[in-house]
Amino acid sequence: MSGPRGWPPVRPGGREAPAVPRRTRRRRRGDRGSQILEFAAYFPLFLLVATIALETFFAFIAAERMEHAARAAARAAGREGVSGAESTARAALPAWLNQADVEVGGNGRGGYYTEITVDFPLMFPTPGFDLDLSRRVEMPL
Repeated sequence: MSGPRGWPPVRPGGREAPAVPRRTRRRRRGDRGSQILEFAAYFPLFLLVATIALETFFAFIAAERMEHAARAAARAAGREGVSGAESTARAALPAWLNQADVEVGGNGRGGYYTEITVDFPLMFPTPGFDLDLSRRVEMPL
């Protein structure tokens, strides 16, 4: 029960509850601030997982683009010969893979092959972590 407008509280029987002085009230501090500590503990782990996921995504994108360029160059080698195949591969590669090594030649069975190799461009280069991506496509005549 309460008095007029909800204050001061009234006990059953009509008596008012004794008011507690403000300075004697204690605030509970139990788990105050624990959320920021949990966030600070898990945030580096989240960044690591997100970085690994992005690096993996870019590796798959680079491999797919290299495969496409190798197929285009092998087709061009079958039509025009080896001379125009390398320029076709370089034109099919995106700009961020322009340092790729492109090798075009005959496969010994009457067809042509194209091999593209690139040092994988890491977002955060790590010493001692050299990753080479390579794709080879053979095209019969």
